[in-house]
Amino acid sequence: MSMNAETATVLGDLAAKGERAQWTVDELTDGGRPTLPRWVPAPFYTALVSQFYHGELATLRLCRRLLDRIGDADARRCLELQIADEERHVRVYRAYLECLGDIAQLEPTVAGVYEQALAWPGRPEAMIAAFNIVLEGEALRALDDLGGWLPCAWFRRINARVSRDEARHFAFGRFYLRAALPHLGRDQRLEIHRWLKGLWDAVGTATLDQFYVPGLITRRRRRCWVEAGWRSHRAQLVAVGLVDAGEAHLAESSATGRP
Repeated sequence: MSMNAETATVLGDLAAKGERAQWTVDELTDGGRPTLPRWVPAPFYTALVSQFYHGELATLRLCRRLLDRIGDADARRCLELQIADEERHVRVYRAYLECLGDIAQLEPTVAGVYEQALAWPGRPEAMIAAFNIVLEGEALRALDDLGGWLPCAWFRRINARVSRDEARHFAFGRFYLRAALPHLGRDQRLEIHRWLKGLWDAVGTATLDQFYVPGLITRRRRRCWVEAGWRSHRAQLVAVGLVDAGEAHLAESSATGRP
């Protein structure tokens, strides 16, 4: 699918911005020793940061797969730059985790969500929505939250660089989908929305069961955190034209069986 002139210009500008914003892993790997929060057990901290590492690996796989499915030159250029970004993110998180002493395994439920997203057999717009809107959007939200209570200056430097890249990937997803989604039928769009909600519910369940987030003390409050995340992602999906508010309600009600 070819982008219209306006979208092509925006994607070209994003790619140029990405090229100017390249950085090297060496800039962030000489950070001394990580400073762990006193109130967070070291194994938990390692497991938490490890999830970002595994998320970068999954997104890297997605971008490489999408290159075979997207023919537009400007979109491919953005994806190629995102691949370079994700490769750097993997290396810099690995360096940080090695100083912590270990890389924890990916939480099994989240691993299943990634595999389900990567195995999507339909249009590539669904995979871009899953990774560049929902998962990249969540990564930005999580990094912003963590930056407020983690005392490690090294992690904050990593956080600042990675967040800047993730914001650009998020912008690519928004602009690409705004141009691509009008070419999809209503049933296709509703199917994608239901699928995305299912992925998010699985990730949210894993978050509730596996991770305790400081400040979100009770399970009810953690559930509210997960629900707030979906409301944010739903708003973005509406903004890019996947569904309108009524269609979102319809898709989510049909998925749960509630009117």
